[in-house]
Amino acid sequence: MKIIVRILYFALPFFVLSCAASKTPSRVIIEKPKLTAASCEEANRLVNKSIQTMGYTLTSYTLAAPGRAGRFEATKEKAMGGIVTVSCSDSGANINAQNAGALSGLLGAGERPHHFVNSFPVTFQMLKQREAYEAKNPETGTLQFSIVPLDNFASQNVLGSDIQSSGILPVRITITNNTPRPYAIEASRIFLVPEGGGRVAPVSSPGGGSSLQDMTIEPGQSASGFLYYPAGNYSSARTSVIDKENNEREGFSVQF
Repeated sequence: MKIIVRILYFALPFFVLSCAASKTPSRVIIEKPKLTAASCEEANRLVNKSIQTMGYTLTSYTLAAPGRAGRFEATKEKAMGGIVTVSCSDSGANINAQNAGALSGLLGAGERPHHFVNSFPVTFQMLKQREAYEAKNPETGTLQFSIVPLDNFASQNVLGSDIQSSGILPVRITITNNTPRPYAIEASRIFLVPEGGGRVAPVSSPGGGSSLQDMTIEPGQSASGFLYYPAGNYSSARTSVIDKENNEREGFSVQF
């Protein structure tokens, strides 16, 4: 009996250790952050901007809208292409990226087969966060002018149609007054400068739609709207505003 007791005594610890060593470790699952946007328009714009920032070319697209899925196909030389899908509603949008197709030629130096699907979420989030930061931290003491001609993609995304096909260039105007002084804005004096020189005044909006109007923008206010110009190649925009406190005119120039 003594011999049997000793055998059980030494065998038990060995049995316990063996069970602990063979226990399957718990799985750790790391999920990629979900990409979202506040609206269909924002999602479409940020997807397009992300694709361009990554050095890809947007070859075909369907803009997302409430009740209609968005799909964006991107390609890049010597790299695997990508597809971005957008599902959205009036309350927001969800974005998903995936690789698409085979490599278009040999891999370039440092190019990875899964470059698109891995880099797109990072680029999208970076652009979204940068825009949010700039919106919350405006440059103080300045009157800021943003004058942005819309390409075909932006025109369809923002205005719902490709206005350029009718010979009209839509331009988004945004003015933010971070100064302590009120300024008068004259929409008819916001000129585009052609590459060959001169200046072009805005024309009537197509279809009788609304355009940016003359206004006085008070300290702390922002205003945004659209002006329309004959389609063409423009290098910059010029305008002037009136300081309402001393009635002096100040000039602005914006390079495209």
